[in-house]
Amino acid sequence: MNTGAGDFFDVVVKQVWAEAQRVMALDLQAADGGKLPAWEAGAHIDVQTQDKFGTAVVRQYSLCGSPGADTWRIAVLCDTQGRGGSARLCTDARVGDRLRVRGPRNHFQLSTDERPVVLVAGGIGITPLLAMADRLHAQGQPFRLHYFARDRQSMAFRDQLLTCPYQSVVHLSFDDEGPTPLADIFTGADHDAWLYTCGPDGFMNAVMASAQAAGISPLRIRKELFASEPLPAAPAVGGDRAFTVRLQSSGRLIEVPADKTVVHALADAGIDIVVSCEQGHCGSCLTRIIEGTPDHRDQFMLPEEHERNDAFTPCCSRAVSEILVLDL
Repeated sequence: MNTGAGDFFDVVVKQVWAEAQRVMALDLQAADGGKLPAWEAGAHIDVQTQDKFGTAVVRQYSLCGSPGADTWRIAVLCDTQGRGGSARLCTDARVGDRLRVRGPRNHFQLSTDERPVVLVAGGIGITPLLAMADRLHAQGQPFRLHYFARDRQSMAFRDQLLTCPYQSVVHLSFDDEGPTPLADIFTGADHDAWLYTCGPDGFMNAVMASAQAAGISPLRIRKELFASEPLPAAPAVGGDRAFTVRLQSSGRLIEVPADKTVVHALADAGIDIVVSCEQGHCGSCLTRIIEGTPDHRDQFMLPEEHERNDAFTPCCSRAVSEILVLDL
């Protein structure tokens, strides 16, 4: 099948099942019978759905099947406290249904070096790490997987992990059975390792703090936020003031008022940027900066990436300089 990187296309639900308490899994296949785009461990897709008010929304789901399979597999947490996009998929998805999707994209790629890897998942955050574990095992790279869940009933893919070829390096922890302290999952021997973690933001912050206390460099820590709750207000470097965006391709100048985001100002000018969370979580709108200094307000980029000031998230970040020249 031929699709552009930012194009939505149709897939069909081939199979749907309850993978765990409040978690539904879906296998998707191309609606035209063709081959779905290739992907690598850590990739996600965007899925069009509806919130509880019937408004069209886009939600992101990590691919958690086999990259070589003819289908894509996602797992959806049925979050009744959220805006309803995921809950609608959980309750309404049926075999044979068509879904509009986009991707895959990968902002959570495994390193290509041979250092050992520690994977740490919290709840539904297991999804991107499943494919990572499969790949690491296949290439014989040392790794281990720590997976934390509320209880056995809510742990998605538990049976799969208990019977997989690398089950000896899988460590499961349940809150209701006395969870493993996060400080205990790292040792001084991990100082040279990579850490990949996914789950609720507070969980990941605690995991990363424990990893750094064990000597893992922040430069070798990667996280993927699996939540859609609003971000706390971030202190602004440049303040909520107006500034100007210049498009590198045409030289066009677009004013960004103090009360609008860059994404919304561009949309008003007829220029659409792919967005999903609109809160700086996901990185789907990440845009290259040619010139100027951004005021970073996202939780997607790493500190060293912020320092480079060569990209920003226009859904929430702003500008310190009077003008930002964007690669658009």
